[in-house]
Amino acid sequence: MLKKFIKNIYNNWHKRWTKRYLKKFDEFNSIFKNNNTITLSTAVPGVYKCVLSNTSDKKLNTKLIEIGFIPGVKLRVIKNTGKKGFIILKIKGSKIALSNKITDKILVKGKS
Repeated sequence: MLKKFIKNIYNNWHKRWTKRYLKKFDEFNSIFKNNNTITLSTAVPGVYKCVLSNTSDKKLNTKLIEIGFIPGVKLRVIKNTGKKGFIILKIKGSKIALSNKITDKILVKGKS
């Protein structure tokens, strides 16, 4: 009986989890199809090309260039934790975690 109860809880959790992530991927695909460039904060795990930084803050721009966010460079999103979280990505062989405030200002394009 306990095994059945645990299995039932797991199945319910798994259905909710997959439904939530499928919704997230569907939203991403619709955004990506309508516009070739997206912000890094809305990206799901995968490989992208850095397009540009759309901020006028010179200090942030220089930091991003020092990290390696140069137009045309390939980057891989490893994990995106959501709107109030952070993004872990790999760029030029280094793993970096950035807040969503910063990644809202970086535009990327899907690798073609």
